[in-house]
Amino acid sequence: MKKSKYYLQLIVSGVLCWFLVGCVSTKYVERKQYLLDVPKNLTKKATVISECSILVEHVSAVTPFNRLDFLYRIESGRYLIDYYNGFLASPGEQLDSILRNYLRAYSGCSLEFTNVAASSNTLQVKLTELYADYRKREKPQAVIALQFYLTTMVENKSVVLLDKVFRASVPLNAKNTASLLAAWNKGLNDVLRQGSQTLRLILKGKK
Repeated sequence: MKKSKYYLQLIVSGVLCWFLVGCVSTKYVERKQYLLDVPKNLTKKATVISECSILVEHVSAVTPFNRLDFLYRIESGRYLIDYYNGFLASPGEQLDSILRNYLRAYSGCSLEFTNVAASSNTLQVKLTELYADYRKREKPQAVIALQFYLTTMVENKSVVLLDKVFRASVPLNAKNTASLLAAWNKGLNDVLRQGSQTLRLILKGKK
């Protein structure tokens, strides 16, 4: 009986030792973090619209697209989460400064960022899509979409001047993280340029 208990303890000790050694020797997979990278020093291409200013609010995001982890869409409404590759800062936080650079270059208006502004125009931008689309595995794409919502005050009433989603879907050159980021950056550049230029046309038409 004593020998049975001894052997049982020996077996349990061996299993625990194997488990602990296995856990200690398991390699830690490092999480890699990235930032969206679009041109920062944009040449001012739009002529200034006289007496035009915009109150720009912080960029918001539709769930789940403001998370740090990369998302891969594999079916309609179904996403896989990449826990090993993600953003260093939330997409909304990154887009705040990026959006301002594009508006300065392409909108032709001065920008306000305080809650109390002299401007009668208010811009809200919302991230509505940001994922890698793998529903067609042989042709994956990087998807990004921003909603531009511009209002102005007319006789103390808020009037909607623009409510439009600008969307880009860029094919990946290869099925890897570098290609995904490059495609996102290209799509973001196109979306922001289109949105800023559309704002300019609308606000210029007000004059």
